[in-house]
Amino acid sequence: MWFFERLKRWATSSNQSAPAPRHPDLHRINVAKLSEELKLKEQAQRLGNGGVPAADAQSLSGPEALIVQKVETYRQGYFDWAIARMNLLSQDLGKLRVTSDVNRALNADEEFRRLAETTLSERDGDLRALANSAQNAMAELDRFRTTHRLDREARWPSKAKGFLMYSVAVAAIAVEGILNAGFFSHGLDSGLIGGFLMAMASAAVNVLVAFFMGKFFIRYVHHRIPGYKALGMLAVLVALALIITVGFGIAHFRDALMSEAPVPAKAAYEALRSGAFPHDIMSWGLFALSCVFGLIALFDGYVTDDPYPDYGRISRHTQEVVEDYNAELDQLRSELEVLKQEELDRLDKALKDAQATIAVYESRIEDKDAASLRLQTALQDADNSMAALLSEFRTENELHRNGLARPQYFDQKPTLRELPFPDFSTAEDREALSEHKSLVQQLLDEVQDIRARIQDAFNHQYDLLKPLGTHYQASEVL
Repeated sequence: MWFFERLKRWATSSNQSAPAPRHPDLHRINVAKLSEELKLKEQAQRLGNGGVPAADAQSLSGPEALIVQKVETYRQGYFDWAIARMNLLSQDLGKLRVTSDVNRALNADEEFRRLAETTLSERDGDLRALANSAQNAMAELDRFRTTHRLDREARWPSKAKGFLMYSVAVAAIAVEGILNAGFFSHGLDSGLIGGFLMAMASAAVNVLVAFFMGKFFIRYVHHRIPGYKALGMLAVLVALALIITVGFGIAHFRDALMSEAPVPAKAAYEALRSGAFPHDIMSWGLFALSCVFGLIALFDGYVTDDPYPDYGRISRHTQEVVEDYNAELDQLRSELEVLKQEELDRLDKALKDAQATIAVYESRIEDKDAASLRLQTALQDADNSMAALLSEFRTENELHRNGLARPQYFDQKPTLRELPFPDFSTAEDREALSEHKSLVQQLLDEVQDIRARIQDAFNHQYDLLKPLGTHYQASEVL
């Protein structure tokens, strides 16, 4: 009975060992460790002392069967790993394709030409509209010059100088108002503040009237047409008369204030109508001051534009529309530059990526070959490990059989399950690699020519963007 009790304990305890790992390149079978886990020597001694297995036994003993089971578990893990590895490598190889990218790179010049033509076509309407406006403005300017016999360029102040001239007019109002404030303050109940407000109002009238006469009317004295020239001379006389009239009006208004007239404005108007002169030297000073600032404002308005009427306005308009056209032209040229550089960058990147893909492709094929060798090595190792474990058990068992004959099957190695070996063939992969290499080599051989063709296409498209008057003929515009 003791023999069966010990056999039962052996059967239950031997199943408590850890399962075999499933990755051969990480965990090879450790024969010594597995022998210790299975307690092969102890089991062999115990069974040998009991004459187990019998001399005529045909099947494996419990420990031997467990050895085979453990090795089978390892072998199945190796096959599972090999299949997973093969599938992963095959998927990677399936993704590593260079054909479409290389073919596009080989036609990069055509792609650039298509993009450039599309860009120019989309903007052609706007460019032609700007060209028409510019040509019409230039034609109008030429007609104006011919009509008025002008053989010089228009002259007008820069924006900064123009701002300065307008500032001079404002400053003239302020300065005249401040200087006049003292003259008016003596006759107003509101004192200096009232005098200042009244002086500023009169100065604004004086300066603004003179400034606008100078800006819009007196320049007609330069007009080629006699009638307009006469109007310009009349405008000079009118401007001077207005300056003098405003000056006398301001002086008479001060006189009315000083005489404490009930209605100073009415008294000043009556004095102005009667042709009377100011009463005292201070009023004459106020008259002179007003005339000086009026003349300054008149000249300031005159120099804000070209002396010839409308010449500055027409020239500025022409310059603006031509600049709009040129700005659009420059922007289109810049966009072509960007398109060209982007296409060249894509070409370089396609070549580098294709070369890198080829290197990875070769590596994956090598990994596939290596995986096959690893599987074969792992399976051979499993066979050797099983033989070593069985030999250890059987040798120890023979030593403790106490003279009993050894079983004949000890001379035989158990047959392991036949597992389908994964197909690690790389013939098709190498054929595909050869095709990829040939395509990449073609790109490498032609890359400089492709870059040159892109530059030629760019030059052609760039040359289409002619300056005004060369690409768009006047007959198309007028």
